[in-house]
Amino acid sequence: MPKDFVITVISIDRVGIVAGLSEAALELGGNIDALSQTVVRGYFTVIATTRFDKDMDAETIKGAVQAKGAPGELSVVVRERDLSAGRPVIKDAETFILTTTGPDRKGIIYRITSYLASRGINIADLYATVEGTGFLLIAQLEVPVGLDVERMQMDVQDLWPEGDVKVTLQHQNVFLATSHVDFRQTSPGKR
Repeated sequence: MPKDFVITVISIDRVGIVAGLSEAALELGGNIDALSQTVVRGYFTVIATTRFDKDMDAETIKGAVQAKGAPGELSVVVRERDLSAGRPVIKDAETFILTTTGPDRKGIIYRITSYLASRGINIADLYATVEGTGFLLIAQLEVPVGLDVERMQMDVQDLWPEGDVKVTLQHQNVFLATSHVDFRQTSPGKR
């Protein structure tokens, strides 16, 4: 009977970690159906959902993935997937993109995320980094339909009475339309 698992791997970054994970899944008769991977300050992390056609257990999968790295290199967590996890967190929501930039200070992520949670807003994706003395946060949000988005942007801006943080909140459609990047190759002379 097919079984679905969630596999996470954390390691110091190097070439080939995703290849090793996917090879381990394939060797066990599994197929990765979704994967998200990133590197943060030199640390690699990945989460993947994988379906196995034959009876499989978490320890077997964990051992197979760990074997694709040096001893002790890959921190692997495997758990059976709860198939109800694919439903929307918020029933009626619209997607917005929040960007926040300004000088770094302790608690920025806490201030933003606790405000969002208090308003029933789900964070679908979040990226935050400090470069020098500056801070950048970009978040994809699931905002309940009917929530006053203009008020929300003002509230987030008001989290910094110092006035030195810039907050932008855009509907995903506006963000995509104004931030489009075309990766298609053009021939020389055809611009």
